[in-house]
Order: sequence, then C-alpha cells, then structure tokens
Amino acid sequence: MRHLVLAATVAFVLAATSPASLAAQGAPESAAFVVRLGVDTVAVERFSRSATRLEGALVTRSPRTVLRRYAADLGPDGIVTRFEVFTHNPAAPADATPLQRAVATLAGDSIRVEVTGVSVQTSTVGAPPGTAMLLGGAYGPHELLTMRMRRDRSDSVMVPTYSVGARASSSVTLRRLGRDSVLMNAFRVRVDRNGRILGLHAPGTTQQIQLERLPSLDVAALAAAWAARDAQGQAMGTLSPRDTVRATAAGASLLVDYGRPHKRGREIFGNVVPWGQVWRTGANAATQLRTDRDLVFAGLSVPAGTYTLWTLPTQAGWQLIVNSQTGQWGTAYDAARDLGRVPLTVGTLAEPVEIFTISVEAQGQGGVLSFTWDRTRATIPFTVR
Repeated sequence: MRHLVLAATVAFVLAATSPASLAAQGAPESAAFVVRLGVDTVAVERFSRSATRLEGALVTRSPRTVLRRYAADLGPDGIVTRFEVFTHNPAAPADATPLQRAVATLAGDSIRVEVTGVSVQTSTVGAPPGTAMLLGGAYGPHELLTMRMRRDRSDSVMVPTYSVGARASSSVTLRRLGRDSVLMNAFRVRVDRNGRILGLHAPGTTQQIQLERLPSLDVAALAAAWAARDAQGQAMGTLSPRDTVRATAAGASLLVDYGRPHKRGREIFGNVVPWGQVWRTGANAATQLRTDRDLVFAGLSVPAGTYTLWTLPTQAGWQLIVNSQTGQWGTAYDAARDLGRVPLTVGTLAEPVEIFTISVEAQGQGGVLSFTWDRTRATIPFTVR
C-alpha cells in the first residue's frame, strides 16, 4: 500500500487562489496529508475546508488501524466553535454505526464535551478566549492556526488549544522562521504564502515523524487495506513497544525495563539520536535498571536498588550514565541526580539491527550490559559484590 501513497505525490501543483477568494466563490478547498516515521506510513488524512466548515478523515495505524471522521464549524474569525469526531471500525461498511461519537462545543469560557459510546459521558473543560479546538494526529485543524498566523502577519503567537477527548486545555506556540516556514512547538512547518501546511518535521527532537501534503488520497481504501492486514496478524503494533530484560549474574537478579524503537530505514546515531546529547537509551519513559545486589561498573559502585540508565553518545566515544531518579519520562533527565558516568566500549556490526535491544549476559563474577541498534553495539562489563 505504500506504493499507492507514493504514486499520489506525482504532479502536485499548489493552488494560487487564496482561501478568502475560495470562500467568496463558495468553493471548498481540499488536500491530504501523509505522515511517515522513517520509511513507514503511520497515518493519512484527507480534509476539505470552506469559510464555515472543516471536514476530514484520519486513519492512524498504531497499534491497530483506526478511522476517524471529523467535522468542525468555523466562526467568522476562523475559530472552531463546534468539533465532532466519529470513530469507526475501518473494516466495517461505510454506513455502519460509529464505535464512538464525541462532540466538543465552545460556550463562553469553557468547552462542553459529550462522548457517546456504550454510554453517554459529559464533561466541561476551561477554555481561555481564542481557544482553538484540535484533534490529535489531524493536521487539517492545525492548518487553521498557521493560516491565521500568516493572515495576521504575526511573528510569534501562543494559541490556547483543546484536543477533543483531552481532560484539559493546552497551548501551541507558533513562531515565524522565514517566508516559507513556521516553528510550531518543536515542529518545523513548511508553509505557502497563505499559511497552508506543505510539510512538517522536527529535526533533533524525539518527535521523528515527517508530514507531506498531497492533492488527494483514497483514505477509505487505505483504511480497509490496513485493517485487512491487522486481521491477518500484521498490525503495525506499538511504535516503540515496552520490554523487559530479566537476568541472573553471579547471584544477582537484574531487571531492565525500556522502550524499543525501530530503525525504519533511518540513520540512527548522529540523526535520530543526536551526537553529544544525553539519550534516554530507548523510547518513551526512562529506561530503568533494578538490581537486588550491589554492582560495580568500571569502578562506579551501584548499590542494590532501582535506577535509570542514560547514555551520552559522541563520535569520540560513549558514556553510560546511572541516575538515581526513577519513574520519569525519558526527556526529564536531571544531571544533579547522577550516581556517575562510565565509558562504554563501542563496536560496529556487520549487519544493522532493526529494533533497539538491551541485553545482560552473565560472565565470570558479574556480566556484560550491552546496547545494540543499527550497526552499533555499546557494552560495559560489571561485577557483583
């Protein structure tokens, strides 16, 4: 199915007509987005927009294929006043009853949310003036923000936002970088003269997706094809699944809990994992090490207990960092809590390893802790006291 997505990129010509003139003519504008992580397509979206209405369909693939259709009513200032989201079984007929319906309605300084599934649940979320309603993973609604910024000729703006289904409001910060680009939180967004989103990526961050604008996509066909693969046991699954390593070495019981990102055709070290920056050594939540005996790594004493493991990869060499803080997200590194840093031995593999792997191998009076991904293996021996 990836070939269908690639074929749709041919001969994309950017419309020169402004959204304002389209609205005056009553003609809706439509486009599509494809979202990739490395070589893998992880989501597709198609949307259309007029002066008063934004409608779209979004298909996400992880951990399983989900189809969402959305519709938003736009006020005179372009702000969404009502946002409706239908969640569908992508393998069901087009006229099948949705699995869930969520409606968010802006009312004064709050947003009323009603979710209908097995039962009906209602809630109210505080909404500062100018709050923009969004849908997680959908970029058609985000385009309203970049277009508004370009229309208002703003250099920088912080917009209060609410993502349908969230428990609280949030915000998006936009900053103009140049004639054709905007920084939206961590994402560098390529835009046209009217603020339409042409592409998006976040180099040097943990958000590694890339987005491309297309003239159109058959979202329903892609959803059905991906759902069929799910039914055959070929679902994409969690993008960076959690895993544990349990090992016994010289009488010590060790456990490592970590996230396992995939290579997905990308250059890893120096790109996905930048040189010279402390890395969570995995994905998502921080990597944890638990030991019931005292350990020694290259002279660094690690008493029995629970720790987080970090690494500092550089082109000159790697360091293992043992930190006493636990339970945090993998970007919440606090150097003040370091137990210490020790050098790792780094080698090059003949063949690339697709999924990041941590292993513990018993050896002598201790063992060897190793980290393997792409064509790199970093190791360090330890002893048990």
